[in-house]
Amino acid sequence: MTYTKSERFGRGPHLNPRQQRIVRRLDEEDKLRVSTLSSDFGVTEETIRRDLEFLEKHELLIRVHGGAIPKEKTEGFELPVLDRQSKNMKEKKAIAAMAASFINDGEIIALDASTTCLQLAKNLHHKQLTVITNSISVSIELAHQKDITVILTGGYLRVESMSLVGISSDKIINDYHVDKFFISCSGIDLKWGVSESHELQAQTKKRIASLAEQTFVLADHSKFGHKSLVHWLPTEKIHTIISDQQLDDDIAKQYQSAGIYVHRV
Repeated sequence: MTYTKSERFGRGPHLNPRQQRIVRRLDEEDKLRVSTLSSDFGVTEETIRRDLEFLEKHELLIRVHGGAIPKEKTEGFELPVLDRQSKNMKEKKAIAAMAASFINDGEIIALDASTTCLQLAKNLHHKQLTVITNSISVSIELAHQKDITVILTGGYLRVESMSLVGISSDKIINDYHVDKFFISCSGIDLKWGVSESHELQAQTKKRIASLAEQTFVLADHSKFGHKSLVHWLPTEKIHTIISDQQLDDDIAKQYQSAGIYVHRV
């Protein structure tokens, strides 16, 4: 449940005075740092981290690397890769490990620039593959694997996601066949489909998906029911969804009824 500003200290969760002050400060500032809050309130950084974890659980803020930002700041906004790496990492690692089990030696796969696909790349070290990616991080992870051929799409660099996008990227992609495309997303909705917060990122993914035999969506439970800025993949184009155990049973059944394989790990 999301609380409005007027509900935060009324019908919302019970907050101690320090937590109330943190929320009020986020109404006025773009980002709060753990070290600053620790100094201002005279408590340990671990205490502040527990406060932020509690406030995020009740959807009053978003934790990022080193602090927190207002929840409303993330609507239609792509978090920098360092911040995304710290979000739901336990779930991402489990999802990535299962995704690796669907990849066979000799296949041509594509990985997007998500932090989940970076975790997937770490599970591919003993496979014989061709990997097409627009992710700088994925290419570095796989660079020294002698049995993996890495193809970078080209394009211009988006520092926020350490990814390559743009017209030149799309032109290169056109020349390749892809057996399986593994992606994460900003949001996935049964009717709206898969969506992304950045238009050029969505464009590159859409082009790869159009060439792929199968598209696998790797998304933890928090992504479901959300619509981000750019819709790029219809639900019927999804072959398989891999999520975590917290994905609601009813939501999983809805996608299964649409003919999509759903795995929870």
